[in-house]
Amino acid sequence: MRAAAREAVSFHKTMASLKCSTVVCVICLEKPKYRCPACRVPYCSVACFRKHKGESATLRSLLLNPHLRQLMVNLDQGEDKAKLMRAYMQEPLFVEFADCCLGIVEPSQNEDS
Repeated sequence: MRAAAREAVSFHKTMASLKCSTVVCVICLEKPKYRCPACRVPYCSVACFRKHKGESATLRSLLLNPHLRQLMVNLDQGEDKAKLMRAYMQEPLFVEFADCCLGIVEPSQNEDS
């Protein structure tokens, strides 16, 4: 498995674990029947699965960017993560990445804004 794919899967697993208290479909927020075999996030239908995979393609594309990858490594290894996050949220590429992540994890909130 390529490094970018491993990072995307790891990211999705982490994000999925954050939603463990209320398990809902990551696309439509209905009761899920299935889990994505690649990242284990819950979904309720083939349509939601296809939408999730399409959005994940955007995330995978972003994760191929070497500058973003270096920002992620620096954030992971940094001492003052809050300070780094404030600085990185000024970087358009990092903001695009954060928006993409939020769109996958909380699509209804992202659509409202």
